[in-house]
Amino acid sequence: MFDQDFFAFCTGLRLLELKAIGELSRVRHLGEGETIYSTGDPGDALFIINRGVVEIIQPSAQKSAPAAYLSRGDILGEVETLSGLPRKHVARACEPVSLQCFQRKDFPELVRRVPSFFHFLSSQLASRLAQARDLALTQSHCLELSGNLANFDLITVYQTIANSAQTGQLRISSANSELVSAFFFEQGQPRGGQFDHLTGEEAFWQLFVNEHLVGTFTFAADGLPEKDWIQSERITKNASEMLINALQGRDEFAELKQRFRDSKATLQRTKANLAWPAAGAPELQPVAEQVWQFAANGPVTLDALYQLCAFSELKIYQVVDELIQSRQLVWSHDAANQKVA
Repeated sequence: MFDQDFFAFCTGLRLLELKAIGELSRVRHLGEGETIYSTGDPGDALFIINRGVVEIIQPSAQKSAPAAYLSRGDILGEVETLSGLPRKHVARACEPVSLQCFQRKDFPELVRRVPSFFHFLSSQLASRLAQARDLALTQSHCLELSGNLANFDLITVYQTIANSAQTGQLRISSANSELVSAFFFEQGQPRGGQFDHLTGEEAFWQLFVNEHLVGTFTFAADGLPEKDWIQSERITKNASEMLINALQGRDEFAELKQRFRDSKATLQRTKANLAWPAAGAPELQPVAEQVWQFAANGPVTLDALYQLCAFSELKIYQVVDELIQSRQLVWSHDAANQKVA
């Protein structure tokens, strides 16, 4: 259950248990910059993120104190709520967020009606403790991190590298020990990288766009980037800014994947020339032009577009969504009613 988030857990509940979860919790909406709780506040509720990104700020007078970022499915405030201790951190919304709030006073009734909920909480706490222990152990021994992605959260690994301001290389390998991705960090900041055929920032977005990578990771401190493997422009954005944007993109990608469930279905053009909508994001127009170019050769799948284009899956899905809405692309099974203009 270590790799099971709250929403996956809920899919296994009976109807009466789902009803109890709804009755014994409430949804809380906050705007960007709003505080969820502050240091010293009573630990009277735990929260599960339905949507958005939350920043957890360490209690320190230093402006450089490291922060952590949580997104959809993550739990916050559970340690103080279960222990009855005051809050140890500040939790703040990085963007508009939706939280499922469970009050401590309702726990006895939750135990009675949904006992598996507390087994789920226990497994999540145990997983987090194991990750923190193993990361601390590897750091104390040789300033290296390594492990199986089935047991480690990639976001935690990334934030460990960023917050410790280390220089080195993070490598992701498949279950067959083939190198899939590598990123070079300079004093905790990502400066170059590759994921599959993507490089630079596009590789970074692709690294986080899928929640469940399979394989192993290794971070070697002071390692130099592999010049023959990483061929990309230097990444200049801040590590925290990059992570927040990646987590926001992951939420949107999950929604788009639900709408485009069949990645093997083919798309085809209904017009001879691309007309990027005025309301479309300007930064996505170069992506649209590549997608349009490859769709000119005939029906093409989303999977094929990812392999052909120099952009992350998220941007490809965003562009396809925009072009379908503007009726410039259609699924092939709907194309009989369309004529190329």
